Amino acid sequence: MSARVRMILSLVGILVVLLAFFFLFIRPRQQELARVEESIVAEEARTQQLQTELARLRDLQANAPALQAELATIRGFVPEDDQVPNFIFLVQDAANEAGVDFVSITPELPKPPPEGAALAEIRAQIGAGGGYFAVQDFLRRLHALDRAVRIDNLTLTGTEDAETGEVRITMTSAARIFFELPAATTGTVDPATGLPAAPPATPAPAPTT
Repeated sequence: MSARVRMILSLVGILVVLLAFFFLFIRPRQQELARVEESIVAEEARTQQLQTELARLRDLQANAPALQAELATIRGFVPEDDQVPNFIFLVQDAANEAGVDFVSITPELPKPPPEGAALAEIRAQIGAGGGYFAVQDFLRRLHALDRAVRIDNLTLTGTEDAETGEVRITMTSAARIFFELPAATTGTVDPATGLPAAPPATPAPAPTT
């Protein structure tokens, strides 16, 4: 065998050894390094997300007193029970301050809202009559009540007095007020009100001798 052939075979052998070394040792390390780099990128993204969440929580903690006060104000708009007499008083007071000639309020029985919210509602027909500016002021005061009121339908009808020429406005509206939905433990519904029924009373234990 000539020296040239032996040199070629030696080079081929070295090349084979290098390729084997690459696939057995270097290539797995490269794949492992790629996985480590992917993990580092994912952890960096997660760290950034946690830092953002931590900043948000710190901001909430700093604003906790103001948020608690705002929550208390909002809870006042949606009381724990219906408080219909208080609502009627608020509407009557708004009508007196606005100067309308008359006001009528006809509430219905409580029922769950059709939107599926975790609130109970009471529908009420609210009517009023008077001058244009008085009725307008009355509507503004309804919007500013210390109670959450939703007006679903509003109709204004104007009639002119034949003698004085003054235009009288008659307002009719379908409104809803809301209160907290009573907690139900039995899952039954009271057919009279459409609200969760109260749990059955627990019988008293029999007296012992």
